[in-house]
Amino acid sequence: MVHFDYYPKDRPQIHMLEHRLADAIRRARAGELGETEFHLDGNDGYLYLYGPDPARLYAVTKPILKSSKLMTDAEVTEWHGTRAETFPLYPGRRRVEY
Repeated sequence: MVHFDYYPKDRPQIHMLEHRLADAIRRARAGELGETEFHLDGNDGYLYLYGPDPARLYAVTKPILKSSKLMTDAEVTEWHGTRAETFPLYPGRRRVEY
């Protein structure tokens, strides 16, 4: 799962990012891109990615995520069974809460 900030004007860019991610995941046979969630009461967005190996899925998608300015303050959560690990896409960056 990738948690990111967005504004309604960013939706076309998010859709382009979704297509790039879905294509890369499909080509790598690493899983699939699920629905993207947009919270209507704020500017929180979530990309859901599914696959049998979270580390491989992240390795495939990380360069694409980092290429998007929309993901500057994104946080990634990798699920390993019932255990989850959350970390910033850009280590050393602090997420700014508004």
